[in-house]
Amino acid sequence: MNLICNLFSSIFPSLEGDGSQREREQTIDSSMRFAVLGLIKGSVFWLLVASLLGLIVSVKLHSPTYLAEYGWLTYGKAYPAFWNALVYGWLFNAGLACVAWIIARLGGRPSGNSAVLAISTGAWNLAVIIGLFGIFKGDQNPYRMLEFPTYAAPFLFAAFIGLGIWILLAFKARAYRSSFASQWYALAGVFCFVWIYTVAQVMIFCMPAQGVFQSVIAAWFGGNLLGLVVAPFAFATIYYLIPKALGQHIVGYRQSGIAFWSWILFSSAAGLASLVNGPFPAWIASVGVVASFGLFLPLSVFTMQFLSSLFSSFSKIWDTLSVRYVFYAVVAFIVATVLTILGALREVQEMTQFSQYNDGVRYLFLVGFAGMAFTGMVYYILPRLLNKELPNPSLADLQFWVQGLGIFLVTVSLVYGGWAHGALLNGSDADTIAILKSTDTYLFLTTIGSVMFAIGNFAYAVSFVWILLSPRTEKEQSADLIEPAPELEYTHS
Repeated sequence: MNLICNLFSSIFPSLEGDGSQREREQTIDSSMRFAVLGLIKGSVFWLLVASLLGLIVSVKLHSPTYLAEYGWLTYGKAYPAFWNALVYGWLFNAGLACVAWIIARLGGRPSGNSAVLAISTGAWNLAVIIGLFGIFKGDQNPYRMLEFPTYAAPFLFAAFIGLGIWILLAFKARAYRSSFASQWYALAGVFCFVWIYTVAQVMIFCMPAQGVFQSVIAAWFGGNLLGLVVAPFAFATIYYLIPKALGQHIVGYRQSGIAFWSWILFSSAAGLASLVNGPFPAWIASVGVVASFGLFLPLSVFTMQFLSSLFSSFSKIWDTLSVRYVFYAVVAFIVATVLTILGALREVQEMTQFSQYNDGVRYLFLVGFAGMAFTGMVYYILPRLLNKELPNPSLADLQFWVQGLGIFLVTVSLVYGGWAHGALLNGSDADTIAILKSTDTYLFLTTIGSVMFAIGNFAYAVSFVWILLSPRTEKEQSADLIEPAPELEYTHS
């Protein structure tokens, strides 16, 4: 009975006894507590599913007969299932929870229509389940990040429309007429997903384009899903969290407009660089290569803003859990973007195109950058949504270090191993079997990294369930636990 009471107190908690100085923020939080918690629950669930699938995929790379008796779990099905569970399951749920909370908080008003957000969240996760079921059933499509069968796409699209409408209404109802960088990126992510998903579904499946242009659209969609949807959600989180957690403005905030528009411009075409050496018009891949190098402009601004802001309060990085995650995410973003730019070169692609190199860069961008940024934000949101302290900070510390080391190990193994693999394949006297055996060491290290990442994710799930179900202490009921943060993301001085 106590467990049930704790569960429902987490969903509809009474805030009696909270300090008065957070009254406005608590009113906003309470207006969307159920819906945002639903998104976070979904993200934790899909993170565990993706961890399990990722572990299976990594083992199959060096032990092909592993689980070979299960026809629905072959490498050809487990591999796309892993990436789709990771992106549409974990990152979309976590990213949407973060941006929904940020939009409402920066808007300064309690959000209505929380039922729309909650229902859309349920519909989104149902669509992901249908999509993964279709992949395991063998109905997957042959395009990266579009593997969900066509009968799952309408559910996914309709659910996102509901989520996007709620975010737009919350932004429209804001009390402050000015807007902030976090809001730009949150809205850009929402609009861009509707745009690129519509174009991809129409031109590939509904009214298929002729010839090779289906593959061009698929490459364009895959690049933009990372660059124009997942990355903007992560940028919104970082732009919001650094000032709030460190109590200072973003250094060089006035250059945010340059970073925003240049990122949108160059990132929207950078994915075409993956078509180098393929049977496509040369100008298409060239546009992608040029756009990839254009990313140096926003990368320079982001690096200056984020690292300068973090290093100006360096001691707080290791004392504040959420900032520690943001620091890791910023470093991962810089490294992943530099690898992406260099990987667009034709000479580099001739070496890495048929290796694990691109998977390593993509893993670092999605998990090391976006995933760690969202996790840090969730650790910032939860105590404020529930007015509870983290029940065991040591467990969260363990999670950070194990996850961080796991991501590092997986990335280094795939990137360096992929480069070595490609170099051997390019040899004129290449023995394919000998080359595959020579990469076993890197693939074993990938499995070790995947195990460490899965352990960190399990610790994350335990921390989340623990804070969700734990009863409020006397201190939590009688005092305001949360130190007031700067009211807005940026204030003109």
